[in-house]
Amino acid sequence: MNTPSKIDFTKTTDRVLNSEGKLLKMGYTTGACATAAAKAALLVMLSPEEKTRLLLEGVEIFNTEGTSLTLPVSDITLHEKDYCSCSVIKDSGDDYDVTNGLEIVADVKLTTAFNAIQIEGGHGVGRVTKAGLRCPLGSAAINPTPLQMLKENLSSIKPIALGIEVLIRVPKGVEISRKTFNERLGVQGGISIIGTTGIVRPMSEDAFMASIYAELKQKYTLCPEQLVLVPGKHGENFCFNVLQNSRMNFNQDQIVQMSNFVGFSIQSAASLGFKKILIVGHVGKLIKIAGGIFNTHSKVADAKSEIICTQLALDGAPLELIRACFDANTTDEISDLLFETPYFKSFQTLTQRAKTKCEVYIHGEAQIQIIMYDMKNRVLGDTND
Repeated sequence: MNTPSKIDFTKTTDRVLNSEGKLLKMGYTTGACATAAAKAALLVMLSPEEKTRLLLEGVEIFNTEGTSLTLPVSDITLHEKDYCSCSVIKDSGDDYDVTNGLEIVADVKLTTAFNAIQIEGGHGVGRVTKAGLRCPLGSAAINPTPLQMLKENLSSIKPIALGIEVLIRVPKGVEISRKTFNERLGVQGGISIIGTTGIVRPMSEDAFMASIYAELKQKYTLCPEQLVLVPGKHGENFCFNVLQNSRMNFNQDQIVQMSNFVGFSIQSAASLGFKKILIVGHVGKLIKIAGGIFNTHSKVADAKSEIICTQLALDGAPLELIRACFDANTTDEISDLLFETPYFKSFQTLTQRAKTKCEVYIHGEAQIQIIMYDMKNRVLGDTND
């Protein structure tokens, strides 16, 4: 039998190399924390003398792939011989994560229900209020993989004849959930217990893209006719405050914030089955698409002025105007320079070019329309019929 790989954040310096060549510490997911807390609580009920060891050395759990993880234990309270609470502090390593430092608590009880393992979410764990997610409507937002991990780790050590009731709580979960995508996805009243491997790999874009994909999937369930992609909250506000009613109608079930991940978002949307995709965003982000840039983060590519000035040259703009636009600090300054000149139309040409680039990128699997605006809420380009 193969020896499972082992990661111990309490004793080792497990690191991953990021794109900038820095070694960064890995962390663990909310699902791993919940599993560790529940397993430690059960171990103490079975052997109260284990408490000291667990607080000193941490608790070993196994993810669904068989990898061993050792997590520190923050606190253990044995209420009764068949009832124990344990908490684990979530450590995301060097990854930016709003749930970093959260206390994850498991209240575990031994019951007489033969071999039954019941897992529920308590205060600070969200409830699912919309269809299209991986958890059933009305259930606690504990994803299937963490649920499986909890059950497998507990069933491996529990007495055969007894059952277990587990309540997962996150004391500050309600507060932190306001900084996540949860309410948009239809998870109310707390965070989600998530994770596929139990391990958080720092500075990875995977988690962000997974959140976007989950929301795209959920939106397709609710409103498959048309998707509206915006870079962020500002684009969403523009849809409701400027475009709403006067030009078109929007509802929350259509809109997904894609951040900088334009290519990933349109490709994922097309693969899910969306046939009409409207992209609404500020010129500073969307102008990059006209240059074939599908990750709009400034660290990836920042050719806004170059793209606009190339189009101005093609449109015959005077060299002085092109130079002024090239020297401008922002795309909004360029918008002001071109406003009320014949070359303001260059934005429309670039918007059309961005539309074409997107449709080529997804091999024509969906119809793309784009609306581009500036910070004065002026529509600079619009391909939407």
